[in-house]
Amino acid sequence: MEYNPPNPPKPQNPEYPPGPTVSGYGAGQLQESPYEYLERKQDLKHSGPGIASFVISMITFIGYIVAFLYAGMQAATILEVSDGSIAESSGFIMLLGVSVLVLLALNIIGGIIGIIGLTLRGRRKVFAVLGTIFNALFVLLFMLMVSAVLVNAGAS
Repeated sequence: MEYNPPNPPKPQNPEYPPGPTVSGYGAGQLQESPYEYLERKQDLKHSGPGIASFVISMITFIGYIVAFLYAGMQAATILEVSDGSIAESSGFIMLLGVSVLVLLALNIIGGIIGIIGLTLRGRRKVFAVLGTIFNALFVLLFMLMVSAVLVNAGAS
């Protein structure tokens, strides 16, 4: 004779419902209980500071391109004239220097905002990583450019 124990009584407590099941594609593979927190990457929003950092890096990249193209055009006109009128080109040189310093300040601000975007929990960090890397790269390139100019100025 086989022993078949009686089925255990089902809980009558309405506060403990059984976990919902998933239907459709992949049904039976995933069962969630109401007490589990399942974090899904596709449900996360992008971090606002990360997007801002990335946008700042792209704006400064375009600003650097415009500043150096303008500098190249002005340098070509100064070299064509070559009558020794450096006083006329001093305004252009000062404008270029101020614009590059403003772009550098924007890169530093963008890097700080990108780091803030990296520290936010429950957000996607793609734009924060890209913005932080690009802004840091532009600051590094600026420092390399300044150091190269200073080394060449000291060599002559």
